[in-house]
Amino acid sequence: MTFIKRVSLQSEIIEFMKNYVEEKNLKSGDRLPSQNELIEMLGVSRTSLREAIKTLEAKDFLQVVNGKGIFLKNASSDILYTQIEFKKEKESILELLEVRKILEREIMSLVIKNATEEELDKIEKILNIVMEKYNKGEKQNKEDKEFHLAIYKFCHNKIMYQLILSIEDMLSKLWNFPLGLEDPFIDTIPLHRDLFDCIRKRDVKKTQAINDKILHMMYDEVKNAELS
Repeated sequence: MTFIKRVSLQSEIIEFMKNYVEEKNLKSGDRLPSQNELIEMLGVSRTSLREAIKTLEAKDFLQVVNGKGIFLKNASSDILYTQIEFKKEKESILELLEVRKILEREIMSLVIKNATEEELDKIEKILNIVMEKYNKGEKQNKEDKEFHLAIYKFCHNKIMYQLILSIEDMLSKLWNFPLGLEDPFIDTIPLHRDLFDCIRKRDVKKTQAINDKILHMMYDEVKNAELS
């Protein structure tokens, strides 16, 4: 199977910043061009630039000093540091997805067993918003998360619920690191309707199979992501 890497605008800006530091042989403490200069050089919006700078600042690559400018923070090990962090966080995401798969198999069984029709109606209401936004080409991250959280909640097992929430919390923190993907996991959204339909029919095996497929797609996309 051939995987097509989708590189986000943020990743392109980050790549430009890294190349600029290398080409100019900048050292820790050296000042980079101003935001206005970078916007002109890159031809991007101020918002896109700020998002990329914020990511690099969080990774201790850059430091923004109000009223003074943007400075290189860790020149001596920036490339190696970024590569190591990318690899570590990528591996952590993959491991968390493996754990999530194990927990969700049981959660799917429990929600089918324990959820009331009224609770399933609530899940479907969220799903309808997810699909409506997807079909319009709009972001549905917030509603997608609410969809999964509702499934977790209506399994009616407090311990399982807390366990999966802890996994989701760790994943949310790791998603902050750019994997060079634009709209990650968007291809899994159509399967959410199939997933819910099987939950509604109380079909445990088919529900688990579709959920496994969704998580497998997510796993493969993360696994094949490359540092931009």
